[in-house]
Amino acid sequence: MNIKHLIVASLMAVAAPCMAQTISPIAKAMLDAYTEILQEDPNDYLTLYQRGAQYHAMSMYDQALADVTKAIQFTPEKEKEMLVDEYSLLADISIELERYPVALEAIDNALAINPTEYANLYKRGNICLYLKQPEEAYKSFQALQRLKSRSQEAFFGMAKADAMMGKEDEAREFMKQAEAADPTNYITFCRLGDICMDMNDHDGAAANYLSAFGLADDTSRPVASLFVLSEKDFPAVANAIDYAISKSSKTLPLYFLKGNLASAAGNYQEAYNAFKSVLDSSEGKEASVYMQLAEACYNLNMMSEADTNAGISISMAEIPEALILKSRINLAQGNAAFALSNATKAAKLNPASSEALVAVALANIALDDDQAALAALNEAVMNDAANTEALMIRAWLNANKLNNEKGAAADYARVALTDAKKPAEIRNKALAQTLGGKKLDGDATMVKALAADSSKDMLYNGAVYYAQTGNLDRAKELLNQAKRAGYQNQFNLESNQTANLTVAPIR
Repeated sequence: MNIKHLIVASLMAVAAPCMAQTISPIAKAMLDAYTEILQEDPNDYLTLYQRGAQYHAMSMYDQALADVTKAIQFTPEKEKEMLVDEYSLLADISIELERYPVALEAIDNALAINPTEYANLYKRGNICLYLKQPEEAYKSFQALQRLKSRSQEAFFGMAKADAMMGKEDEAREFMKQAEAADPTNYITFCRLGDICMDMNDHDGAAANYLSAFGLADDTSRPVASLFVLSEKDFPAVANAIDYAISKSSKTLPLYFLKGNLASAAGNYQEAYNAFKSVLDSSEGKEASVYMQLAEACYNLNMMSEADTNAGISISMAEIPEALILKSRINLAQGNAAFALSNATKAAKLNPASSEALVAVALANIALDDDQAALAALNEAVMNDAANTEALMIRAWLNANKLNNEKGAAADYARVALTDAKKPAEIRNKALAQTLGGKKLDGDATMVKALAADSSKDMLYNGAVYYAQTGNLDRAKELLNQAKRAGYQNQFNLESNQTANLTVAPIR
């Protein structure tokens, strides 16, 4: 595995870019042709089906649903094959719209016409699994096996159904048969790992995902699964990788993978050790590796070493992400002027980067240039209206430096209305509610979040909330819990002074 290929796979696994949907000229021409035919005969079920299938292929599910529903309405009962296709398409559309009971009804209608349609039996089994109907799912996958005795889909399906019913021994038997059906395909081991995850067998999941990683040319799928598992149980993943390292002569990709997974899971000491091992090899001396080592050092509050490695990274490739990191390191070292210089370079290289603009703002705040800081934050919010960090820092700046309580209140109100999902976003929402004058709402948001999520990151962000809203005893309690749960960001624990987003009041 070439380390550059692994870098790409790791980045793909943690950042899926959003792309605006566009309609190709050919697809538009086809839609126009179907529409013209339907203007002459609105009940032309074949054309309705074809246009619905085109809409489905373009992810225009509401339009697809309208067409296929009408197609079914006008299709004669004698057109059995056509009805099977229409009901199957209706099931696919309903799955995309997360209307699983409707999808099950549609696929049952298709199977009532043709009970031995392999693809529809498989589809039915998976719908039943999603609806937590493992007995029904098992029946569908069993019917698949009757049609094709060595069907890997059937083995995997019955294994999943058995796992859901708590029949772990039976599930593992089917897993063995599934592996034997295609033992050199990396997808086989990805799917085995998924079933292990269903059974909370994290060691087994890690071993299977790592086997998939070793077999795959395109490692994005197993790497993505390992990232998910690392968030739940990093030690299981680390143990699997360490075992693989002990048995392999090609350890560089494994160390690099471990470093990425450790960083994402907040295990910065493990990330530091892994990236140091990568850099022991001449092949591993890549700009991105130095940058990731610098990031680990930064989070461990090892600023001198962070500064050195960020500098090496920038000397090899001056990219915005490395310059932003360098700026953060400069600021932590008290070098606000250098921090501003590096953040400004990053913003020039990527004017759309809200992270770069926030770095510019933080450097200007440290230099007491509050108007320049405000201008950078205004631009950051314009670039990314959902950036709650930028909004919270701007609110703090308005309230504490610019005597603009109205502006602060407006930003707190915006953050309070966000659909927060990640721990830091939930913390920002709760803080915005309280600092905006609705403490009961803020407390309720945080209590609910902590009840649903006891991860180290949620505990730390709960500590930030209570530290900033005056309940210092509760903040200390949560911070201690976060540390016991493995929270390792020493910079946040010891030094971070960013606006009202830290545990500074209880240090």
